[in-house]
Amino acid sequence: MKILIVGAGAVGFNLAKQLSKEGHDISVIEKNHELVKRINEKLDVSVVLGSACSLIVLEEAGIKDADMVLAVTSSDEINMVVCMIAHNYGVKTKIARIRSPEFNDEQPIMHQNGFHIDHVVNPEKITINSILNIIGTPGATYVADFTEGDILLRGFCVPDDAPIVGKKLSELKEIESTDSFLIVAIQRNEEMVIPMGETKIMPRDNVFVLVAKAALPYFLPMVNRRADEVEKVVVYGVNRASIELAKKLEELKIQVTIIEPDSEKTQQAATVLDKTIILQGDALDIDLLKEASIDIADFFVAVSESEQTNILSSLLAKRLGAKKAIVLTVDPAFMTIINSLGMDIVINPRLITVGSILQYIRRGHTLSVVKFQQSEAEVIELVAAEGSKIVGKPLKEVSFPQGSILGAIVREGVMQIPTGKTIINPEERVIVFALPNAIEKVQSLFIGKKDRA
Repeated sequence: MKILIVGAGAVGFNLAKQLSKEGHDISVIEKNHELVKRINEKLDVSVVLGSACSLIVLEEAGIKDADMVLAVTSSDEINMVVCMIAHNYGVKTKIARIRSPEFNDEQPIMHQNGFHIDHVVNPEKITINSILNIIGTPGATYVADFTEGDILLRGFCVPDDAPIVGKKLSELKEIESTDSFLIVAIQRNEEMVIPMGETKIMPRDNVFVLVAKAALPYFLPMVNRRADEVEKVVVYGVNRASIELAKKLEELKIQVTIIEPDSEKTQQAATVLDKTIILQGDALDIDLLKEASIDIADFFVAVSESEQTNILSSLLAKRLGAKKAIVLTVDPAFMTIINSLGMDIVINPRLITVGSILQYIRRGHTLSVVKFQQSEAEVIELVAAEGSKIVGKPLKEVSFPQGSILGAIVREGVMQIPTGKTIINPEERVIVFALPNAIEKVQSLFIGKKDRA
């Protein structure tokens, strides 16, 4: 497939990297000289320097022959204009990254009135949902939901006293509710591995589990003895995302305090938030943090536009008594650094956005893609196509790629953990965890004959 990517920031770069690796013909438009230089040095893709609103630049980048356009610049307006132009050139699929809450993929306005956008990806909405899911899942450090919300992916850093410490995965099968969850990956000493039956859960392991939504309350005590209810959250930074987050937390009857140094922004927040306490000042001010009752905060959430202040204020908040800290970083390069500082949860909206876009590009019927932020591993939700290699025979007879695990099947609305005797039927939803070298092979198992050409 010939794909034109507009914008070579973190989202565009990572999409170009992933899609070129998967064999697509990729061209990129970027107006920033440094970003063009970076992509030329790192990737084997075609790059055009210039404005994406220029027809000359778009044609030089091959828009006339493009099957798909991904408009992922930092400007909503540019992304929308690019999709409109792409429609006039006959491009079949147009995907835009749009931050404004006025536009989302459920609103018909994006498909009418001349916008011609097939799919909208809103990073702020994704970020807010991630934070809310973390706050709503005691002990979780990583969260993702699949299309219908009936199966969840949750990550946990296993405490020293967790009931599952020292137990083999095969021993967990003796638990009555084990049919409703499966540990699909373990991150240990920076290495992501697929556990086997003899694998033991060790203290401080990061475990990633697929779990039926209804079974989550039964699984949580295995990794978190003390599942305290969240009562107070302190947020640093006023912006569109933090205001929407505060509104959602107010609805959940959670006490919220927002800290913001800019007086105009604090006034803006005060006009739209009813129950949230808003304090003007610096989150690195110890006295102000104490005034915000940081010592009894269940979460400190740093979502300001300053990467450095987000990191430093989170470390300070933890030292002053906050139980958990969630740090927002827009620079993927900061992920490893922040994690090395012992931060609880790090969220990178740009990398999450990449996974959201990939689901519209992958071969076959891919419903969702979850990319792990510290590795290139993925959890993929697929539909088994009629005539694909995965259907109609026991899984033990299917040559499943090394470096992957079939985690769950949704059968008649119920999550099932597959065994070697399981036979997958056409059109059933399946969730697979795959390391980078296995992703393409996994996809090929689910593609019908008509899509293999």
